Amino acid sequence: MTREIRVKVQGDEGAPPVILLHGWTMTGGIWGPVMERLPARCYAPDLPAHGATTGYAPSVGGGVALLGDLIAEQGIEGATLVGWSLGALIGWRYLAGGGRGIARMVSLDMSPCPLPAPGWDFSMRGQSADKAARGAARFRADWPGAARAIAQGMFARPEAVQPGIEAGIRRQDPEAMARFWESLVAVDQREAIATLDLPLLAIHGAESRVYAPETGGWIARAARQGSVAVLPGCGHAPNLEDPDSTAAAIRDFARLA
Repeated sequence: MTREIRVKVQGDEGAPPVILLHGWTMTGGIWGPVMERLPARCYAPDLPAHGATTGYAPSVGGGVALLGDLIAEQGIEGATLVGWSLGALIGWRYLAGGGRGIARMVSLDMSPCPLPAPGWDFSMRGQSADKAARGAARFRADWPGAARAIAQGMFARPEAVQPGIEAGIRRQDPEAMARFWESLVAVDQREAIATLDLPLLAIHGAESRVYAPETGGWIARAARQGSVAVLPGCGHAPNLEDPDSTAAAIRDFARLA
């Protein structure tokens, strides 16, 4: 299959570049509220097997390949990379492999190691390897039911799900989403965080039901140039729940005018 990256581009040419990587089951269009608040040239691609992008494996490695191609095709240099959830795993992996074109990175409500491990207190809430495997089986067997649970889990309160979120998830291909899920829960980027010699900001939702907000503190301590911002009232999707504060944190970190 021919590789094609569907990317939403917004902002003036010549403005500082910002690349925004969405979370699992989403598309690049989910970044609209943040993009319109950033004085930047923003690039928000659909990740592999999500939305209209084609030709890349539905895996973290496929996302890394897409990110490298996007940067090369667009001639991006000195960018701020923003990764939400799955997007953060892809971002950290890309930086660990050299990180061409990236000057700094923001992670949004994500852990570098989603599954429990000895001595690790910052995995996905209530998750285990067995539960993750059962989740993949459920995605393949009952995607509409899974889509509702995924949508509700993104927000600080289940009843706060924004219009269109569940429908957007349901449009994704269940097999591709299951394969991507199996890839993302297998990732462990804890050692990589400590090797990255560029500024990292970890933004977390104070009321996230997916990852403990203290995860950001671990990232800030482990990184060579780390910092953390915890946004009150937000769950796993601060970019949707409070785009003003999310965009402001990115602007301040990247020193965007």
